[in-house]
Amino acid sequence: MDKNILSIFNARKVVGLYVSQDTVDLVVLKSGLGGPKLIKFGQAYIYPKESQHSGEIVPEAQAGSMSMTQDVLSEKVKTKEEYIVEAIKKVFRENNVKPGDVVTAIPSEETMVRYFQMPKIPKQERATAVNFEAKRYIPFRMEDVVSDFQVLPSKVVPNSMDVVFVAVKKNTIEQYLKVLVAAGLRPVIIEPAPFSLMRAFNAAQQIDTKVNTAIVDINLDTLNVNILRNGVPYIIRDIPLSGIAPEDKSFEPVFEKILAEIKLSFDFYEKQFPSEVIDKIIIYSKLPLENWHEIVGKELQIPVEAGDPLRGIKVKSGIVPARAAVCFGLALRGVTEPFIDINLCKEQLLVYKKKELFLRMVFLEASIAVFLLIVFKVFTIKAIAPLANELNKTLSERPKAEVNIKSDNITDLEKIKNEMETKRDILENLISSRTYLTPRLQDAVKILPKNMWLSEVNFEEKIDKKNTSKITRFFNIKGYYVIDEKISDKDVVNVFLSKLKETSGINKGMPRADIVSVKRIEMKGMKVSSFEISFTGP
Repeated sequence: MDKNILSIFNARKVVGLYVSQDTVDLVVLKSGLGGPKLIKFGQAYIYPKESQHSGEIVPEAQAGSMSMTQDVLSEKVKTKEEYIVEAIKKVFRENNVKPGDVVTAIPSEETMVRYFQMPKIPKQERATAVNFEAKRYIPFRMEDVVSDFQVLPSKVVPNSMDVVFVAVKKNTIEQYLKVLVAAGLRPVIIEPAPFSLMRAFNAAQQIDTKVNTAIVDINLDTLNVNILRNGVPYIIRDIPLSGIAPEDKSFEPVFEKILAEIKLSFDFYEKQFPSEVIDKIIIYSKLPLENWHEIVGKELQIPVEAGDPLRGIKVKSGIVPARAAVCFGLALRGVTEPFIDINLCKEQLLVYKKKELFLRMVFLEASIAVFLLIVFKVFTIKAIAPLANELNKTLSERPKAEVNIKSDNITDLEKIKNEMETKRDILENLISSRTYLTPRLQDAVKILPKNMWLSEVNFEEKIDKKNTSKITRFFNIKGYYVIDEKISDKDVVNVFLSKLKETSGINKGMPRADIVSVKRIEMKGMKVSSFEISFTGP
């Protein structure tokens, strides 16, 4: 299991929350030296009452005998979203967990997960290229979905990359966020539920990226088959089921259908990769499996293992947490590596961060203002102390005189603030527009003609005091060259100047170039010409 070594010294708690078909699951994990540790877990039914006879979960407004009173019938029937909000509040309240940041997931049947390969693309261009390619696989307009992707280096095809792309309809995400916010929560990560299962079993060391693994998740009315190739989800299928009830002791009513759908998924995978086979199956369900997974292993002639998310988590002896593998996988995302790093609420998280940054800035500015006021007050008190003594003496001699002095004046503070802001603007402009002399000199030396040498180089930047965004630059070059009677002195300097202009690193920010002077002189008995060239800008 991958761990962040910093978590050994900086233990943190992470809250995982998952709204399943019939329950709201809550798991709180804490990172530490011995690995993730279970702090709290809880489970609440979405609907408050269960049928006494069949075990079927029904809304409270529909529960009870057929002879409901007129008062009950007249009650407002709650929506499913209202029941979910109440169940979320209940599970937090009963387990004494303060509502706040949570890591949560969207059910598999609500998400579209696609795998495809692309040629290697630079990071700065990936978002545009991947979203364009994903249009081939998503049956909706990209404007109508919320999406995210992860790029993994391909282990099979050179110079290519594996892309895991996830999309969810916008109205689905918005409705889910609305429910969570109504319950007082702040979702910082939303991912597809199959990825949470993968993380839970990976932390339990049940997944080996070198082995082709199939994860089979069986719920009350849905079968999810997730096939991993080199640790990447290649196929994720959601198959509707019927015939399973919460009180069932086995899967016999739908055994044949489940087995057939698993075989169909495996056949499709092996057709895509004829040289590969499924090496291992992990089966998980909230309902009791008994020995059903053993039967599947015999039927398919593939090793089958029951999913055990608690294998990678420290749990106190005697405590038996609810079967909530997805929720455990969600809480693990905050204390282990993400496995597949997908977040469908990045925009919402950005809003949270901006709000936090704004509040911090407000607090910081308020603290600075208070500090400056205190400093100003101290200096003011020291400055008026002699006058105060003289005033007290005068008042003591003339008790009838009444003088009211108010010394809380912030004009000086405003002046200081304006001066500091001006200096800051000048400094920021200078830093953002700074240039370096060394690269210019290196470029100049590279194009220096034979029998020519430089004697003096000056470079200067000046900021306009009236307009701090305007910076004037001066680059002056002086030198000598041995006279060649076959070529005019000015022609030699003009050729050198032309080469300087063509070198963008030299005249950057200084478009104007001039020959200041060209003079013939005698130096140690040799006829040479001195020259001076200047660049100015902007």
